[in-house]
Amino acid sequence: MNKQNLLNKKVKKQFLYINDLIESYFNKLKYFKSNFKKILLNKENTVFLAIAVVVILTLSYLLIPTFYNKDRIQNQIKSQIFKKYKIDIKFNEKINYGLLPRPHFSAKNLSILREKKEIGVTKNLKIFIGIDNFFSINKLDMKDLAFNKTDFSIYFDDFLFFKELLKTEPNENKIHFNNSNIFFKNQNDEVLFINKIYKSKFYYDSNNLQNIFIGKNEVFKVPFKLTIKNDKFNKAVFTKFNSKKIRLDIETKTNYEKDTRNGLLDILFINKNTSINYQINKDTFKFSSKGNKNLYKGLVDLKPFYLSADFNYEGLSTKNLLNDDSIFIDLINSEILNNRNLSANLNFKVKDITNINELNNLYLKTTLEEGNINFSDSVIMWKKDCEIIFNDGLLTINDDGINIIGSVILNFKDVNNFYSSFQIKKNDRKKIKQIQVDFIYNLNSKSVRFDNPRVDASQNENLEIFLDDFNSKENRVFNKITFKNFVNNFFSAYAG
Repeated sequence: MNKQNLLNKKVKKQFLYINDLIESYFNKLKYFKSNFKKILLNKENTVFLAIAVVVILTLSYLLIPTFYNKDRIQNQIKSQIFKKYKIDIKFNEKINYGLLPRPHFSAKNLSILREKKEIGVTKNLKIFIGIDNFFSINKLDMKDLAFNKTDFSIYFDDFLFFKELLKTEPNENKIHFNNSNIFFKNQNDEVLFINKIYKSKFYYDSNNLQNIFIGKNEVFKVPFKLTIKNDKFNKAVFTKFNSKKIRLDIETKTNYEKDTRNGLLDILFINKNTSINYQINKDTFKFSSKGNKNLYKGLVDLKPFYLSADFNYEGLSTKNLLNDDSIFIDLINSEILNNRNLSANLNFKVKDITNINELNNLYLKTTLEEGNINFSDSVIMWKKDCEIIFNDGLLTINDDGINIIGSVILNFKDVNNFYSSFQIKKNDRKKIKQIQVDFIYNLNSKSVRFDNPRVDASQNENLEIFLDDFNSKENRVFNKITFKNFVNNFFSAYAG
């Protein structure tokens, strides 16, 4: 009985609470109705209502594009993009409308076409629009474009797509390409290289009247910044390339008024500045140095790619080539030189090796073909006493690092002077014309291994034992002292 009374009291209490709420609501409604004019004329309430009305009307206006016909708006956007930038696009999915960070339409898995052929697919395109007139779909004002996560697959001729973006008519809008890739292919549909685009934009500089491209990119694990400025009035293109990783800065100016284009190339390479004149026509690129101290000249065939060049230096340090942070090591680690589609003949002539007094007159003959780096028939002199020839030289990369493999031939011009330089014991000074030995030099550990020694074309058992013992040692790194000791012990072993 007590439980029943308790339940009745709870129900009655809840009923009275609901009744009070209803009564309070109608009392407030009655008060608002009778005092409507007073409430409306209250300054604080008037400001609040005005703001609320403005916000509601603004949001209602900004949401008008949500009700556009999707097919019509897609055709309108496609038409405007082609008219402004000569970019032909194809919508593969229905577009969506968004307000943040500013009003825009977005499209997923959109195709980019050139001459009706698909050259790229972007996972997300944002088309930002002006807010001047949302009441008419025909008066839609397209602003910036943002292509995000786009994969381009292009051939040499398709490069015109990017070239045309630097010719667009003056406007205040920008085109962004972010987190994208460009797969450059040859005629056999093989990927030559991949250019990663981290962040880039095309825009028009109204102050200097130039079309400009600025981008942060990466090719063969080498990050770089690229800036291109097209001055259509003076018919000139200014290009600036910068890569901190390989310590290379390049600035160029090209005049394109004629079919054959001439320009000047300023290169800052390992803190050394060089000016190069170049000439470009349809399929070739020729260049030659402007200064007299270090002379360069070369030719690049673009279809297919082939580079032939000669570089002449008055002096060069081996530190620029063989140190861990050298440009040579960085280039090899980047694998740019191992590209199977890169073919080149590069000849380097260096009069003086500045950090090793005895070495001079280096002729380094380098051939790049089908991913192989060959430097056979390269020559360097030890003073005037000995000609050192690198025979069957090949550069390889494996789990141990970067290795130079080949055989070295020492042709003695004056063996007695050579003996004197190394202070060889008189009893060990034999009449020798030539020494040949196979070697493996690891650029990472700086260690060397020698095999198959031959003196005047004959094998020597004592030398083989000596080199076997040398190769068994963990420390096979040369400096001036250890190298001198090695040479002394070599001739001592040969003399028996």
